[in-house]
Amino acid sequence: MIASNCKDSVEHLLEYLDGELNADLRAKLEAHLSGCSPCEDFWKSYSATPGLCRKALIAEMPREVATKLTDFLRLEMNKSK
Repeated sequence: MIASNCKDSVEHLLEYLDGELNADLRAKLEAHLSGCSPCEDFWKSYSATPGLCRKALIAEMPREVATKLTDFLRLEMNKSK
C-alpha cells in the first residue's frame, strides 16, 4: 500500500508508469504527487526518461566524438586497474 510519504511513493513509480497499479493505489499515488512538489518534479523527470532514451538511441554519434569517447573510457578503465 502506498503511504503518503515520498519514499513509498517513489518506489511505485515504475508500476505507475507501466500502468500496473490498481485504481486505489494509482489514486493514492496521484494524490501524493499532486500535493508534493519535490515528488511531482521527480515524476516529471522520471516519466520523461524513456522518451529521452529512445531519442538518444536514434541519434547517431559523430565518428570523431565516438572515437574520443572510446579512447577516454579506455583510459579511465586502465586507471582503475
